[in-house]
Amino acid sequence: MAQLSSVIGSILRDIISAQHEANLYSLSLSESYGKDGKVKDFQLPNVVVSDMELELKYGIVSTTENQEQQNIKYSKFRQFIKEVCTEAAKTTITSVVSAVLTSDIRRNEEDKRFFYHLKQEEELNKKFRSFLMRNMRNAFDNSLHESLDASTGLVLEEVVVNRLMIVVKKKFLQDTDLSTLFDGVDGNSLRNELETAANSALTDLVKTMSEGQSFKRVKTFPQLDVAVTAEELAKMPEEAIHSFKLKFSPTACNITELDNDNDLDDFVMD
Repeated sequence: MAQLSSVIGSILRDIISAQHEANLYSLSLSESYGKDGKVKDFQLPNVVVSDMELELKYGIVSTTENQEQQNIKYSKFRQFIKEVCTEAAKTTITSVVSAVLTSDIRRNEEDKRFFYHLKQEEELNKKFRSFLMRNMRNAFDNSLHESLDASTGLVLEEVVVNRLMIVVKKKFLQDTDLSTLFDGVDGNSLRNELETAANSALTDLVKTMSEGQSFKRVKTFPQLDVAVTAEELAKMPEEAIHSFKLKFSPTACNITELDNDNDLDDFVMD
């Protein structure tokens, strides 16, 4: 006797495992053949698990109480992070530009030119905002799960803010194009002031956007204990035997959509 979900899950795992092992074996052969020039271009069989249908006969022995299943809605969370990054880029620019233009640091106006342009020229502001947003989104790729509490589905706000601030520092406040503005003790003090202002603004933003958000899905399912072997089914009345058709169709799946590296290059702050 087994649970129906366990039986189906085992079948799916075996199919995926078979494809994986076939891929690894084909790869190992290609490496071996490549060592000898005579068979370097020898064509290897391309093993593909195509569409298949399986029919599983089972008989229900008993049902147990509903079982609770939980999972995290990562696709929804990824969309949430995109929205956070869009607003974070806008918020960062606003807070930093305001702090620079109202500071009493003694510098040539030329050293503050980029910030004047950001405030006055919408097109430049839009381009730089997009640049920051792309880099912020990239900071979460391949490690999205680290910004979410898997047990509660709640946003780890501090982790999100820290990731955003890494981009703000690296791609904005620590850029060499602004080195003359941040030269000396007073310049370093200004940079620290800007980092504090940006961190505070982003903390408020992430807190506001995360309020009431939970990316945890909870569902309950009845648990079926079933008989699947021929010996077990032979002992059951025909009307108690059911069939389950399982269709398997492998597809290519992109886990993440990464930005082009060219889109993440440094921005010329002129």
